[in-house]
Amino acid sequence: MKRPLKKLPTRLFLLLAAFLLFSFLSNDFGLVDIQKTAIILAAGIDRTETGYEVTAQIAVPAPSQGGSGGSTSGVNIRGEGETVAEAIAQIYSETGWVPKLIFCDLILIGEETAKTDVFSFLGFFLRNEYMSDNCLLALCEGKAGDMLSSPSAIDQTSSFAMEKLFSDAAEKSGYVANTTLKDFAIGYYGVSGSGFMPFIRALKQSDGGAQSGSGEESAGGGQTKEQKLVYTAEETAVFSEGAFVALLNRDETFAYKLLCGSVFAGNFTVETDGGTVSLNVFKNDGSAELDKTATRAQLSVDIRARVYDKSAPSDVGEITQSEILPSAVAKNAERRVEEMILSLWDKCTQADCDLFSLARQLYRRDLPLYKEKGGLVLSDLTPSVKVNVSGIR
Repeated sequence: MKRPLKKLPTRLFLLLAAFLLFSFLSNDFGLVDIQKTAIILAAGIDRTETGYEVTAQIAVPAPSQGGSGGSTSGVNIRGEGETVAEAIAQIYSETGWVPKLIFCDLILIGEETAKTDVFSFLGFFLRNEYMSDNCLLALCEGKAGDMLSSPSAIDQTSSFAMEKLFSDAAEKSGYVANTTLKDFAIGYYGVSGSGFMPFIRALKQSDGGAQSGSGEESAGGGQTKEQKLVYTAEETAVFSEGAFVALLNRDETFAYKLLCGSVFAGNFTVETDGGTVSLNVFKNDGSAELDKTATRAQLSVDIRARVYDKSAPSDVGEITQSEILPSAVAKNAERRVEEMILSLWDKCTQADCDLFSLARQLYRRDLPLYKEKGGLVLSDLTPSVKVNVSGIR
């Protein structure tokens, strides 16, 4: 009687191991059948008279020219419906491919589409359990479908070329303001009711440099050949209550990123008596604070920088001591940054967009005062700007 009991643990262990092995080998490991599934890399949203047009950029494996490996190219498929869900369902009904949003890294919104509350369609992506909250959002010039369908000079897939604009290095330069679906939703549903997205433009290459264009140029014999485009995202679209209300230029975007304290290795130019000087930001701290009476906004920026380049010849000693910032250059830099910050403030005030989250500060700090004021309006505040620029050592 004792002998079978001794073997019982071993038998149970073998049965458990067999069960786990069977479960492991019978799993599909989340593999996706590329022949039956539309893996959406990016989605472009445009409004129509009856609803929405969704342009889905779908990944299609493409063999490399050498035959040793493969790459991915994008195919654009459009669907229309009264809602985004209906438009995506139309893509399935017309192609037989099941749309998968789990790999969607970019939602591109057309310029006209964003002039009314964008959460009339972004809510679909928030509700979708397979959609990543870290998906990038961007506004584009013209129609989103046309932008996704434009030929890129950087990558076979236009969405991949656009996503390169939002790298960590680009954001640290201070001239690109990235946002995700999650961050934009937090701003929209918060007390400030404001948010931002990078604004993408398509530029065609010419002998004189990059120019805005549609990607077509005339060729011999009256034919039109397709010209590949590059993209830029150094402007920022700001939103109030979900609607596109203003566009920040390059300098205003840089000022906003300085206030966020997120600029590292970014460059900006300063005019001096000795010519134009380019400064490289080594360290940056910034803040936007509301005073206790909720009547003044303190906008502070501290920059440590070095001389990166000059438009005039420099002696050897000056080049070797670039980390020491001359006082005249520092004062001119402080004036220039202050002008950029005030320009940013004026644009946000005119658009009634609390990009600085000052209303949230008041709501969290003094709820009775917030209720007494009935919220916070930027035009009721007096801005106070403090900028300090110094050398690295």
